[in-house]
Amino acid sequence: MSAGTEPGRYKCGPLCAVVLTTWLAGASVLAGPVAVRGLTIEGAAIEGTWSGVTPSGTVELVHGGQKKEFPPEELMLLRWAEPPSSRPATASQPATAYLTDGSILPGAIAGSDTGTITFNTRLVPDLKLPLAQLAAVRLLPDTHPAAAEAFEKARAERDPVQDVLLVVREDRVTPLKGVMESLTAEGGSFKWRERSVPLRPDTAYGLVFAAGVQKPVAPQALVALKDGSIWGGRLAGGDADGVTIERADGLRVNLPVAELAEIRFRSDRVLFLSSLQPTEYAFEPFATTHWPYRVNRSVANRPMRIGDQHFEQGIGVHSQSTLTYDLPDAFSRLAAVIGIDAAVAPRGNVVFRVTVDGKEVFNSGPVTGRDEPRPVNVPIEGARRIQLIVEFGEELDIGDQANWGNVRVIK
Repeated sequence: MSAGTEPGRYKCGPLCAVVLTTWLAGASVLAGPVAVRGLTIEGAAIEGTWSGVTPSGTVELVHGGQKKEFPPEELMLLRWAEPPSSRPATASQPATAYLTDGSILPGAIAGSDTGTITFNTRLVPDLKLPLAQLAAVRLLPDTHPAAAEAFEKARAERDPVQDVLLVVREDRVTPLKGVMESLTAEGGSFKWRERSVPLRPDTAYGLVFAAGVQKPVAPQALVALKDGSIWGGRLAGGDADGVTIERADGLRVNLPVAELAEIRFRSDRVLFLSSLQPTEYAFEPFATTHWPYRVNRSVANRPMRIGDQHFEQGIGVHSQSTLTYDLPDAFSRLAAVIGIDAAVAPRGNVVFRVTVDGKEVFNSGPVTGRDEPRPVNVPIEGARRIQLIVEFGEELDIGDQANWGNVRVIK
């Protein structure tokens, strides 16, 4: 039942036609207004108290006693003041489903059939997940560092035609390539080298499904909850207490505002350079160490941070480097947040430059690990080729781990 070779057909059940009113356990009516901060696609800061979402998806915030509306295609991020919590897996929700649209759903396997897996989440029981929409399922708690690393690597490098089963025995992690045959609460089976291998609940760490050839359609929004779960879909309404999100299969889920951590938006006007393959990468080491660039991570392969800001998207590099991109369409502006990664601050001293069709349009001057995150927003009208350049500063290359946070071009 490989997602890449046998996606099956998925028929939406009766839940797809209604808005689920199941609320998270323990959630209650909000006692007062909720403070929200965010960014537009061009990097302008916005803030206010949460008011709701219109049926068309327009976000409403109240600031200075006035209600302001923000179309979703103009937004990049909204973040709630309270940081997300880290909630460990429980006996009732030992698994985590990773969808191709970016959704991450903790829950429990209830069963599978041709083309779908039935998954129980806190919000939606018996949720039908088509294999074609699944990137991976982690079956055991995330407490085995070697297995977790192998699982993340397999997710990042999904095989186009074969599923991958990761088996853990003591300190050894063994990847098996084949096809998932079944998945149940008690285990299931996996076809490996023309024979069925039982999925033992104590050793089967996770399954990474074949990528196939179709590129997944990105949702309008990814709504992250404080427990670490993420629901992808379209904002379809809401009020001061809840946000309704409509998934690609038509299912509508009501997410309590009290549980929200952030909403990340996708706009057809924006192209993140981290989603593109550079046409060229040039690196000139100060000594002998060669640093590859990293996508959505720092160059040292850590979560990307500049000061107190965390970035889900961006490009991490080391001095001295040049990334060259050919743009598929005409864009008018380039925006980003630049700085030295917080893991090495206050060390680091570099210069960030941007060239468009060979002409310099931005030069940061010296940027050190003691500096605050610096926004960049420059015109690139009609650009066909962009270069992101990070040069040596005044302190050799010590700590020169530079981040292009949220680097993007805008129509």
